[in-house]
Amino acid sequence: MIRSRLGFALTILAAFAGNVQSAPLTAPQAEVVSHLAAAFATHDPVRVTQAYRDMGDYGLPAADIVESMVNTRGYELLGNGEIEAAIKVFDLNTGTFPLSANTWDSLAEAFMTKGEHESAIRYYRFSLILDPESNNAAQMIERMTVEQQFSYASDSKS
Repeated sequence: MIRSRLGFALTILAAFAGNVQSAPLTAPQAEVVSHLAAAFATHDPVRVTQAYRDMGDYGLPAADIVESMVNTRGYELLGNGEIEAAIKVFDLNTGTFPLSANTWDSLAEAFMTKGEHESAIRYYRFSLILDPESNNAAQMIERMTVEQQFSYASDSKS
């Protein structure tokens, strides 16, 4: 079971990278991988979203890998300065994996990068609710709260 899950996950990662050299998969799994890889290759957020949602039960064994793969894509976009596209990718991940603290943390980081601190704080709080031990979320909330208070204090002196 673990070997087949790992093989499926690695095949998805290979497909995402555009290097489909697949391990033996069931026909439905192969179709999911092919569909997802083709969608990622288009860089069309609507098509990627639909392919992602179409994974259904066959995508579940590799859900954690898919979550990570999509998150990585979001960070690539964020690193390239494509903040709006990154937000869409992270939003897709939170919608698909709403109980993952990591997906909310990533969405919060994108909003923080955009300068929308209120949204970022809200999403960091979601992350913290799901993972109360998250030092990053707690630190980012504190940092932005202090920055907002400092900004309000500076504005009132002007």
